[in-house]
Amino acid sequence: MSGIWLSELERIWNRKSTFLLYIAMLLIIFVNIWSLKTNGTMRFRFGEGTVVVNNLNLPWLMMSEISLFLILAMLPILYVDQLGGDLHSGAYRLYVLRPYRRFQFWLGKLLALSVTTAIFTGTALVIGIVAGWLLFPHTSTFFKYGSGVVSPSSDAIPYTLAFYLILTLACVAKLLLVSAVCLFISRPLFAFIAIFVLSVALYQVVRPLVLLMDPFQQIMLALRVEGSFKFWMCLIAIILVGSVISFVRWQKKII
Repeated sequence: MSGIWLSELERIWNRKSTFLLYIAMLLIIFVNIWSLKTNGTMRFRFGEGTVVVNNLNLPWLMMSEISLFLILAMLPILYVDQLGGDLHSGAYRLYVLRPYRRFQFWLGKLLALSVTTAIFTGTALVIGIVAGWLLFPHTSTFFKYGSGVVSPSSDAIPYTLAFYLILTLACVAKLLLVSAVCLFISRPLFAFIAIFVLSVALYQVVRPLVLLMDPFQQIMLALRVEGSFKFWMCLIAIILVGSVISFVRWQKKII
């Protein structure tokens, strides 16, 4: 089984499109950090006010716009290219000839894309930490999102790691949604449009599902005790439903 997802991971990174998306993400990160360095402060897009940027809050503050680009465009493009592209071109017929069960092949592709997702978000985390310590003022205290209570610097590490973990889970939820859609609409462009429309529609029905389009605020709210239950229920529901539809549809797909 490990051979499948490792070979799929190699295939993903052998494609020029993956490197182009990765470089595009790096450019957006650097531009955003430079903008925050120039201004010294950041105004939230949701009307909660302005905050001074420092070494402790930069790693998650900078993701306000970057997470939007990641989950709305960059990662879905990668997912559709890898899943829908193989299905539409018929390339998947060659892969399933290998001596593995069908569900193992599909699971291997999803695991490889999940690892790739973690590489994208992990890169952002490392750059944010390094840039924060090298370029921004150092502080011994910081404020968590939406809180007026001062937190010690020791809280910054688990808070930042929790943010990136939840962001990665939100991206994986988007991956499973994409995997289900691509098995019904394999043409990449049409699949991408359908995923965008579906994400908008789900958000209109259940507000926390805005995490499929713009996850930053929902993740920050989920890190608070109050108001996080709906977020976690929605996140788990998308992962479970997407997984079931994806694997059932894959098992029934005619080769």
